[in-house]
Amino acid sequence: MKVDKFISHRGNNIDFIENTIESFKEAKDYGFRWFETDVQMSADGVLFLFHDKTAQRLTDCTKNVTQMTIAELQKLELAHPITGKKSKILTLKEYLDWAKESDVFTNLEFKITNTCFKYKTNLVFATLKLLSEYPEQKDKILISSFSNVIMNILEQDHIYHKGKLFEISDWDRDFEYLSTEIYKDFVKNEYVALIINYECLNKDRVAYIKKRFGKVFVYSVHTDDEVKNLLSWNVDAMFIDKKEQLNLT
Repeated sequence: MKVDKFISHRGNNIDFIENTIESFKEAKDYGFRWFETDVQMSADGVLFLFHDKTAQRLTDCTKNVTQMTIAELQKLELAHPITGKKSKILTLKEYLDWAKESDVFTNLEFKITNTCFKYKTNLVFATLKLLSEYPEQKDKILISSFSNVIMNILEQDHIYHKGKLFEISDWDRDFEYLSTEIYKDFVKNEYVALIINYECLNKDRVAYIKKRFGKVFVYSVHTDDEVKNLLSWNVDAMFIDKKEQLNLT
């Protein structure tokens, strides 16, 4: 699977509300072909795109979003915390319709804000069922999740490409686990890449990961200097917020 060097992180979330159709359209118009987004499931079983556990950061609603119906969710008026621009929560189906029409690629992350095992199982199988209605997207979708439960359930799927998400807070402490347990899981499931956080990296560590895992994608990339560092370290892909960073070399 070929993945672009720059992946738009929840769309153009600097100017528009993240994970909304406006943010994705704006990023595509600027030149992005790859988009990262977060999928959750409403109380009545509808898949929607949202990152947080609650909508409090964008509205005054403090309820867990997975405990709300899709009608309740789409009644929420989301407001960008800086620009003040308004929008509505997007369903995964609406996004896939746009992705099909726009010929774009997607990193779909299962975002777990509900710890119930049944919820996680239903989320995975509902998503796979919906994706099956878009066969032309099969090779344009990369699935990932921090949840080991989700990734274990996904071992039953042999259609979609997957990446291994991992967060390191202390390289020295976590190195053994990364190089053994994570590597075994990586090989067993034929993951496309190790997806890891910027904070733990330097040139030598990126070189090690590329030698061990083949490809490395990096998240939590914010500043222009961080982007330039990753380019000089030859990472395979990175998730960026600022659309202008697409032009950095």
